[in-house]
Amino acid sequence: MDEDPDAVAIVAARRAGLGEAVEVEPWCRWVWRAWHDLADDRHWRPGGLGPAMPCRIPWSVVTAYADRNAVDADLLRTLLHHMDELYLAWWAETSRQSAAQTGGEAGEGA
Repeated sequence: MDEDPDAVAIVAARRAGLGEAVEVEPWCRWVWRAWHDLADDRHWRPGGLGPAMPCRIPWSVVTAYADRNAVDADLLRTLLHHMDELYLAWWAETSRQSAAQTGGEAGEGA
């Protein structure tokens, strides 16, 4: 933030539009960090007539991350699976709301 003083205002404006920020409990920050670190490895399903939809973070990259960071792979996979459940539900709901605002339905066929 010291290198770019405008960054604080940009981040604040962006967060204002996103609603309430998530406050991560100290005991699970490592999982939150892993989920964000691995997000770029997520595959996306083509949307056809609607938007592309995210898939779960692949277990193979979760296992590699766990091995690299010396954490319990089974625990990490379980926690990330539950986080992905919430994320995928949020994504689907956001897509439905967006489609409703533009006059269509997400996933609606011809």
